[in-house]
Amino acid sequence: MTAYVVPFVLYLGLIQIAAAYPDQYGWLYPTVVTLVSVVTIALLRGRHLLGPHLRVIAGVSVGIIGIALWIGLCRLHCEQAIAEYLPDWLQPKRPAFNPWESIDQPLARWAFVAARLAGLAILVPIVEELFWRGFLLRWLTSANWQQQKLDAFGIRSFVVVTLLFALAHPEWLAALVYCTFLNGLLYWKGDLWNCIVAHGVSNLILGIYILSTGSWELW
Repeated sequence: MTAYVVPFVLYLGLIQIAAAYPDQYGWLYPTVVTLVSVVTIALLRGRHLLGPHLRVIAGVSVGIIGIALWIGLCRLHCEQAIAEYLPDWLQPKRPAFNPWESIDQPLARWAFVAARLAGLAILVPIVEELFWRGFLLRWLTSANWQQQKLDAFGIRSFVVVTLLFALAHPEWLAALVYCTFLNGLLYWKGDLWNCIVAHGVSNLILGIYILSTGSWELW
C-alpha cells in the first residue's frame, strides 16, 4: 500500500504548503517536485507497479479528449458562478503563479517552467493514478484489494472515487467528467499504464495551453 499512497499524500501535503507562500512559490514548487520524485522512485524501485508499454493509443486518445472537455468546461466558469453559495473548504484555489511576472531571472524562470511541466506531465500522473485508480478504486471494491483486477467495476467505488477526485480539484465540474473518462479507460483496458499516459498527455496539453494563453489560474 505504501507505494500507492505515500507519494500522493506527500505531494498533496507539500503542494498545499508551497501554495501558502506565493512569494516563494518559484522555488518551493521545484523543490516539491524534486522531493516527491525521489521518494516515488525509491518506493517504486523493484515493484513493477507501472508496467510501461507502447500500446497506448487508447490512453493518448482519452487524454486528448479528456483535456479538451476539461478546458471547455473551465471556460464556462460554472464553479465561480456558485462559489458564493459554498463553504470555504469547497472553494479551493490554485496559486495562479505567473513566472513571467514573479521571476526576474530568465534562467530561474525557465527552470520553474521546466519543473512545472515535469510535475504536470510526469510526476502528477504517476502519483495520482497509483492512488486513485491503482489503490483507492480497488480498495473500495474489495478488502483483498491487491488481488482485485483493475477492470473489475464496482458502482460504490466508482462513485466515491469520482466525487473525491472532483473535490480535490478547484475545477470540480471538469474533474468530475475527466475522472469518469479515466475510470472508464481503466475498466476498458484493465491497464493502469494507459491511465497514466492519458493523464500525462492531458496535463502536458494543459501546460502548453496555459503557457500559450496565460491562463495561469489553471495551474
